[in-house]
Amino acid sequence: MEKLKGNNEEQEEIIKKVVNENKKLKIQFVSSAKLIKELNEFIKILLNLSPFGIYIIQDKKFIFTNKAFLDIGNWSQKIVKDLDPLGLVLEEDREHVRKSAIAILKGETKSFYMFRVITDSESIKWMMGSVAEVNINGKPAVVGNFVDLTEERILQLAYNDTLTGLPNRKLVFDRLGQAIIFAKRRQQKLAVLFLDLDSFKEVNDTLGHNVGDKLLVEVAKGLKEVVQRESDTVARIGGDEFVILLTDVSDNSNVEIVIRKIFKKFSKPLFIEQSPQELKVNMSIGVSIFPDHGKDSDTLISNADTAMYIVKKKEGKNNFHFFGT
Repeated sequence: MEKLKGNNEEQEEIIKKVVNENKKLKIQFVSSAKLIKELNEFIKILLNLSPFGIYIIQDKKFIFTNKAFLDIGNWSQKIVKDLDPLGLVLEEDREHVRKSAIAILKGETKSFYMFRVITDSESIKWMMGSVAEVNINGKPAVVGNFVDLTEERILQLAYNDTLTGLPNRKLVFDRLGQAIIFAKRRQQKLAVLFLDLDSFKEVNDTLGHNVGDKLLVEVAKGLKEVVQRESDTVARIGGDEFVILLTDVSDNSNVEIVIRKIFKKFSKPLFIEQSPQELKVNMSIGVSIFPDHGKDSDTLISNADTAMYIVKKKEGKNNFHFFGT
């Protein structure tokens, strides 16, 4: 009996130990679950504090987007949740984004890629982003981030003329591309003006490149004073050549009004520092109209350039000509 009693006491002791261990394990499990929950909340807070747009895609759907992501495009969580991720990207850039992301995921490149997105207000913004592959709940997913380059210095250096501060060739082509998209949607016309300064080479040869540069800066200022609508663009595309983009043009008379204002602006000679004399600015202007003279950026600028050369060769300098007339 005593032996049986001793065995019972040992068994009871073992059971007590097992119960106590189970309690400890339960406490540890609850603590771990609480810690994981707190960590998840902490990570979510950190992601939403980030200035970078961060997202996770799984099964071709967004399963997470942070605050910066939504703010960049003024998108709502509801719209983004049911949207094809590439649907936020400008149509012309979608194939580039797809190929760039695949190349990064395959390890073929580690570089970032640039692309454009369409915001909720239909404006277009430049982005720079990258992606990485992760596993979530045992299934593959893609985590990505991007930064809005619209107001960044890197974009200014890439898309603005360093001498005059005007948009350069790259940026005016980009804006012209955007303008064409919107003009198609609204069935509107737009105009491209190609300007070339007359006798600019003589200024450089006789007065020096320093005076020539100062003259270009003054011409840029004058053009901006004439063309003031936010939807229009004045750009310097190289040397003494400028391009002006005029949106929402109802007919040729609207363009002629702007051109005559330009000629009036430069009707008086300009005083240029370091020049022994005031300089008279004359220019030849060629014009092309969308969609009459072209339906893409290259064709429109090329035809405006052709019209400008007609002015120089046939009609005399300080004049303008519409392509095809």
